[in-house]
Amino acid sequence: MANEGSNLSGMPFHTQQTDDEGQVFTVTHHLDVRGHTCPIPALRTIKECLALGPGHVLEVVGDWPGSKLEVPYAVTGQPGLEVLRIIESEQAGDETWWIYVRRG
Repeated sequence: MANEGSNLSGMPFHTQQTDDEGQVFTVTHHLDVRGHTCPIPALRTIKECLALGPGHVLEVVGDWPGSKLEVPYAVTGQPGLEVLRIIESEQAGDETWWIYVRRG
């Protein structure tokens, strides 16, 4: 997997990722909401997603456990947005998550 000097156990941003069906997609935009609590991650994600061009993918990285559920819920309520994948850190004690959203 190509990335920007990062991986799921290191830096937060990636340039490519694979969806749950094994299809590779390119990440075109990044949003870091680490350190923010609900509802800020969901609100910022929606704002960024609505500014995306068709087919562009936003990678959201955060660390607030509740937002890992709130962000996808907020995204799926918006027409033309699709959650491609949600990944959680595999490191013990690390609450970091990544959510990938594509604008149709």
